Amino acid sequence: MYEVLSRHLTSEGVVTYTRCACGRLQMRVQRFEPGPVVSAGDGASGTTLG
Repeated sequence: MYEVLSRHLTSEGVVTYTRCACGRLQMRVQRFEPGPVVSAGDGASGTTLG
């Protein structure tokens, strides 16, 4: 289960920041053109992306 922290419309597509039940942060980009969703995680619980 994921909690949506924020969702933003950008020139590339929709960027969504989520946190799973274990505390891990993840950023996903759903581009406007067809293709896969690009995602990145922090790799450790409790740290921030960036």
